[in-house]
Formats: sequence, C-alpha cells, structure tokens
Amino acid sequence: MSGFERVRLAGGPEARGRTHGERFADEIADTVEVYLDRFAYHGADRRTVREQAEAFIPLIEAENPDYAAEMRAVAEGSGVPLVDVTAINVRYEVLYSAYAAEAEGADTPATAGTDGCTSFGILPERTADGHTYVGQNWDWIAPICENLLLIEVHPDDGASHLAMTEAGIVGGKIGVNEHGIGVGLNGLASPSDGEEPFRKPCHVRLRELLSADRFDKALLAFTEGERACSANVVVGHADGEVIDLETAPETVGYLYPDDGVLTHANHFETDAAESLLERRGPSTLYRSRRLRRRLEEADRRDGSEGLTVEAVQEALCDHFAAPASVCKHVDESLPPEEHGQTNASFVIDLNDRTLIGTRGPPCEGTFETYRLV
Repeated sequence: MSGFERVRLAGGPEARGRTHGERFADEIADTVEVYLDRFAYHGADRRTVREQAEAFIPLIEAENPDYAAEMRAVAEGSGVPLVDVTAINVRYEVLYSAYAAEAEGADTPATAGTDGCTSFGILPERTADGHTYVGQNWDWIAPICENLLLIEVHPDDGASHLAMTEAGIVGGKIGVNEHGIGVGLNGLASPSDGEEPFRKPCHVRLRELLSADRFDKALLAFTEGERACSANVVVGHADGEVIDLETAPETVGYLYPDDGVLTHANHFETDAAESLLERRGPSTLYRSRRLRRRLEEADRRDGSEGLTVEAVQEALCDHFAAPASVCKHVDESLPPEEHGQTNASFVIDLNDRTLIGTRGPPCEGTFETYRLV
C-alpha cells in the first residue's frame, strides 16, 4: 500500500478549508458515504444523522469559530453539503455513544471486528537517541484506509502542526506541532457516553490540542469542560513528558509512564468511568500489555543502548492472537460491516517534529518519514 498524500494548509480558516476541500473532493464524498453507511449499520438513518449534524453546526461555531469556518470552507471547496461534512467531523459523538449502547446489551449489531488502537509513549531515558516519542497503531473500519491523508497546517493564529486525518475532517487525530507537542488517540466507551451529545466534539478538541503552544494548554483541550463521549489521548512533549488522559463525559483519569514507557489500548485503566469496550472487543485487555512487553524485550537485547525507532516499529507488527492483534488484520469470518484493520501506524519523534508512518497494517508496509517544515 502506498504512503500518505500530504497537503499544506496555510492562511486563515477559509483558505485552509477551501484548499482541503478542492484537493480532496472525491475522497471527502467517499468518506461521507462510508460513514453514512456506518451510521445506518448502528441504527441511525441518513435523515436522523443529518438532523443531528445540523444541530452541531451552531455549537461548533460557538465553541471554536475558526474550526466552524474551516469546516464550512471544506464543504464549499468540495461541493459536499455542509451538513454532511459536519456529520463526519462529529462522527465520534455519533459512533461512540452507539458503542456504549452495544456493550450494555442493546439490540444493535456487535462491532468487535473493528475494535482496536494501541498507543504508546516513551521517555528519553529509554530511547537510543534521547528523544521523546509517542505513537500508535490506528485501527478502524477497513474502507476508510483509502481516505487518510496528512495535513500540514500553518495557521495565521496557532501552532503549525502535521497530523493524520480522514478526508473532510478538519482536526487531525495523530500528530505533532512546532512546539514538540504530539498526540495519539484511542477509543473508549462508558455508560454515560451520548447522554448529552451536544458538547464540544472530539475532533475540535484535537485541533485545539495541536494548536497549543504549551503543554498545559494542550492538556486543557481535553480536560476543560464536559465531553459528549469517552476517548483516550496520549500527549507528549519533546522535553521529556508523556501523560495519558482517559476521558469520560464528566470525569478524567490520568496515567504516567512506568519506567519510562506507557502503553494503552481501549479500556479504562483508571477509575474515571466504568469501562465497556472490552465487553465487545476483549483484545484490548492484552494489546496494551503485549506492546509494552515487546518494547521491554527489545530494550533488553544484548548490546541495547535504548529503544530505537526500528525496534518500536517491529513491536507494532506484533501478531499475537491475530487477527485481533496489535497489528490488526481483517477477520474474514466476520461480515463485511465488521472488517477492521490497522489503517495507519505511526512513531512520532517529538524532538525532530516528524511522523514516521505507514498506511495499512505495518507488517505489510514501509515506514516513511514526514517532517513538519
């Protein structure tokens, strides 16, 4: 599979959004179709989704006017209706509330086949080059793999950053900014997800995190206010800090590296909330520990002077319990709607401001280096 297409988005939100929309019009239209089908699979028809999305537009305008303006310009540039572009920008709020309902036994389809995401953070005392790293395998529905891209954002106001996103979604999920702040993202689910859906969306928070000029401001993007749904973010700084935030709608739990290494999957490890995703996707219970074990083994090898990028890449290719492994592959025994895989794998060097990544399962691709310039 080929690497990531990269686009430079500069200037104000209108200029950035129009460039994004015009360059990736076909991919944005396809992303919308993929998610409208996905929403329908979870019981939300197109009319209902569009009504929900319409209600989010004034909320986003109030919470982050620049994000709203950029989203509107994406719609104008691509020719895709604003309500549909909004729907994919709030897809976490729609989908993760559905996951919580599934895990509690509601009469909706099971989704264990798409469960995933395994992330990490490594402090400089454990790395061969003395740099700080965060990263992850990003697991999700297989059809979306073709619509991933890297956005290099140079705003008039806020930090420049390089991040992976899905075509049409303004906020990047996995990335690094000019100040050496980086982020990875994992799904979580708790019983209160979706009870109050109209709160600042996850993708808006991710854009705010990557726009921050200080570590405390980056953390504030996810700790401030209440959230619509649960999510996990691992946030790192080039100066040697990594913190994991397990966020539920009204609470946040915190995890720190143990002996310089932190790993995370898709269940709450703190008491921030009752954890639900392992009820439908139990692989989360071993993927985090498995990744940590592989990293520890690499660092104990004869002659090791710390973890190298290559050693981390190798660990991300782990196939224990495949296809429900750290390096996730499609389970052909499941129906097509349940076909999930690792769609992207990243090792982020926060000191060099680089994304070292590959599209698709990392065992099948070649890691390429993408630098924020």
